[in-house]
Amino acid sequence: MATQLRAVLDGFAAASGPVSLAEMAQRLQLEPGILEGMIAYWVRKGKLREVFAMSSGAGCARCGISDSCPFVVPMPRTYELVRENELPVINCACGHGKEQ
Repeated sequence: MATQLRAVLDGFAAASGPVSLAEMAQRLQLEPGILEGMIAYWVRKGKLREVFAMSSGAGCARCGISDSCPFVVPMPRTYELVRENELPVINCACGHGKEQ
């Protein structure tokens, strides 16, 4: 189990940017449900973080129904490695991050 956990972290380290759960599950040949638990472990440890897509309905100001807009397609959840030299990011309720 510890070897698989490390393989998950190494997989995100080798990626050139944020990776979706489905894509990483395919790369590592793991069931998405199992991988989700492993990712949650690394998020709690501060080694991975969820990346929020800017194209969500929260950023749309055209009408008053941004959260339930039928024209905005929800993006898949993606994650990325937290690099040692980066400042921590605090995610606000709207999904945008700001450096601490």
